[in-house]
Amino acid sequence: MIDDLRIHAHGERGPRAGGDHVLYWMQSTLRAHDSHALTFAIEQANSLRLPVLVYHGLQHDYPWASDRLHTFVLESAAGLHDAFAEQGIQYALHLERDGREREKRARRGEPAPLVALARRAALVVTDYFPTFVVPRATRTLRRQVETPVVAVDSATVVPVRYHEREYSSAPPFRARLDKALPDFHYLSPTPEPRVRRKVDLPFAPTLPERARIRSLVAACDIDHTVAPVPDLRGGTRAARRMLERFLDEGLPRYGEERTDPNANATSGLSPYLHFGNISSREVLFHAREAGCALQFAKFKDEILTWRELAFNFTHFNPRHRTVEAIPPWARAELARGEADQRPALYSLEELEEARTGEPLWNAAQRAYLRDGWMPNTLRMLWGKAVVQWTGTAADALAILEHLNNKYALDGRDPSTYLNLHWVLGKFDRPFYRRPIFGTVRSMSLRAAEKKFDVGRILARYA
Repeated sequence: MIDDLRIHAHGERGPRAGGDHVLYWMQSTLRAHDSHALTFAIEQANSLRLPVLVYHGLQHDYPWASDRLHTFVLESAAGLHDAFAEQGIQYALHLERDGREREKRARRGEPAPLVALARRAALVVTDYFPTFVVPRATRTLRRQVETPVVAVDSATVVPVRYHEREYSSAPPFRARLDKALPDFHYLSPTPEPRVRRKVDLPFAPTLPERARIRSLVAACDIDHTVAPVPDLRGGTRAARRMLERFLDEGLPRYGEERTDPNANATSGLSPYLHFGNISSREVLFHAREAGCALQFAKFKDEILTWRELAFNFTHFNPRHRTVEAIPPWARAELARGEADQRPALYSLEELEEARTGEPLWNAAQRAYLRDGWMPNTLRMLWGKAVVQWTGTAADALAILEHLNNKYALDGRDPSTYLNLHWVLGKFDRPFYRRPIFGTVRSMSLRAAEKKFDVGRILARYA
């Protein structure tokens, strides 16, 4: 049974009479295992003696839609198709290539496929995710159908509703997590559906064969200038291979070397956690079993305390994409620093194309352009520098959000907004006063040479 704290309902949460299936609308948890939302949908379908249908839609016009993001999602979908087939669960991918299909439906007075399926369903179950397009999409469907739409939290180990309020720092949040963890840290098998009857679809589903992914992406009206990352495939199999590599090679060195961007001691799992290819519960379970107790404690703090603090922030603070979420003391310091002279002012285009006067920053930006990922030590330096090169904190936040969400495979995530706001003083304390930053923590690109081998970074991202 799913803990009630994981369920986010709007009004009625029970099924309605007369539906012919239970619909699991997959939005952000792209896996066929260890998913509380999927488990809840199957349990409800079994109790109603109805089939369950997994609907997975990929539109062309979500913010920052590109070849990079579409490819990762479709690679994930290829694995989902195979995994659900093995489990006897119907999975249907609706790939919207451009706006013409939507326009044709509108002229004919037909609802979107998701709406049509939801109106026929006894219950709609979807993923709970507190940022990007997911909350708005869920609210929109609730307005369009009478069927109850229930969101289930599969993204966190301890449900976000357990905490009841926003936490402004890690120490008290860490203590609360540790107290709750024994009640929630478990892996549960996916139940089998009892009814295997197929649900009629109002669209022709796309078969996400791996050999077709490139042509499918090319046919979509998206940003084709942001290329896929060749060495970073989407899907649960790829996520588990990355986890195995980390347990063998990274975790034994994690405590001492995680802050060195040349050491490759971090997990590299953030894209897979963002897209839900693997659960943080599964990662924690295997990391704990790996036998590196001291290293595991450090890793646990990153994947549990800081990741779940990000979900806490974005869930309880509706202004998490704005400077209004910066603590008052930090916002006042940054506002006072607006009168200070900047070492340089760069346009969005100059920053996006890595054309600044700082080679290390350019290398970090090229990591995003080429690899879709950046070591966290570089991300902190990267973000702090932009504060110095823009006129206001609002300008810096907007630019950092755009660059991060456009190029990073782990962008558009609660952790994105925790990291960007940390750059601006949130979840931190005052330091010695500096120009521009005031008492908000500053970081120097030049001082980085004392902390790691900058030359190797420049050569790596030449």
